[in-house]
Amino acid sequence: MVKISVDIIPMGAVRMTQRGKFVKPLPQRYLRYKQMIGWAAREKIKHPLEGPIAVKMRFYYPLPMNMKKADRAAALAGRILPQVKPDIDNVIKGCFDSLNGIAWKDDKQVVKEYSEKFYSDQPRIEIEIEEVVS
Repeated sequence: MVKISVDIIPMGAVRMTQRGKFVKPLPQRYLRYKQMIGWAAREKIKHPLEGPIAVKMRFYYPLPMNMKKADRAAALAGRILPQVKPDIDNVIKGCFDSLNGIAWKDDKQVVKEYSEKFYSDQPRIEIEIEEVVS
């Protein structure tokens, strides 16, 4: 099993045109985001995995500035979960795109996926990847 942790605020996949990725700020930010995840993965994975893969992802979001003190404690304990944008499927898509060619050859190899969203004082993404043995 490979465990990857990236200290970055989770971001959803961005739709972009060929021209837009060079001139618009959001696509530029998304491309840097994908690069950071890719670099973190390259530190742990030397060659893309070949067979079927299971992936577990945990997305940790920053606490909202206007959250009450009691709610902050509950959020950090996992009793209040982030129902915030971006949607979890878009965040997963961004991570999968980042890991293509690094953790696996193609994301079609992923046969199991589990993901969760939490609040934290330290926003980050934690990814666990392992080959599925039949």
